[in-house]
Amino acid sequence: MNVLIVHAHENPDSFCSALCQTAQTTLQSEGHQVTLSDLYVDLFNPVGGKHDFTSQSDAEHYKYASEQIHASKQDGFTEELRKEMDKLIAADVLNFNFPLWWFGFPAIMKGWVDRVMAYGVAYGGDYGFREQGRFAGKRAFVTITTGSPAKAYQADGANKRSMDEILRNAHEGIFGLVGYEVLDPFIAYGVSWIDAEARQEILGKYEAYIRAL
Repeated sequence: MNVLIVHAHENPDSFCSALCQTAQTTLQSEGHQVTLSDLYVDLFNPVGGKHDFTSQSDAEHYKYASEQIHASKQDGFTEELRKEMDKLIAADVLNFNFPLWWFGFPAIMKGWVDRVMAYGVAYGGDYGFREQGRFAGKRAFVTITTGSPAKAYQADGANKRSMDEILRNAHEGIFGLVGYEVLDPFIAYGVSWIDAEARQEILGKYEAYIRAL
């Protein structure tokens, strides 16, 4: 099994990074191939634009999505993006590992989605949606750390939003849309406020989760 982990935390000593390392070592111990895109280490640029392409189409008006599909047909993406796209296409399982910010991805991860899961590469052109999507038959899941405890992520909790609602964009609007089977998320709640023993317990649960893949 080939697993791509897209990791978005700037601190290598964070609990989010510890979860990423746990996934890597556990999968490798099971004989799987793990590829890591560590976005902060790689200084990944989250801003899409004309710099994504080695050439442009002859269209009278520039449109980012149109240039993406043109580049997908003409091998016109920059080397930086081509490498990430190759990782994505080769993976049997895709994992997004990140701290929950403002009910969503850190900007650097959202930028990875915008630029790498491009029109003509992850969807559109020769590829449909959902069951006809390019990644049908493959799996995807998120691994998240939060600052608030689990009880805050209930419909009647402090955040007024359940985690299912918060993750709908990732699950349905990204993974499911391009064909992935969406696996249950792994969520480490309130990690800023728990002690070392509780963190080790979470890491043990995550190792078991990963082995169950």
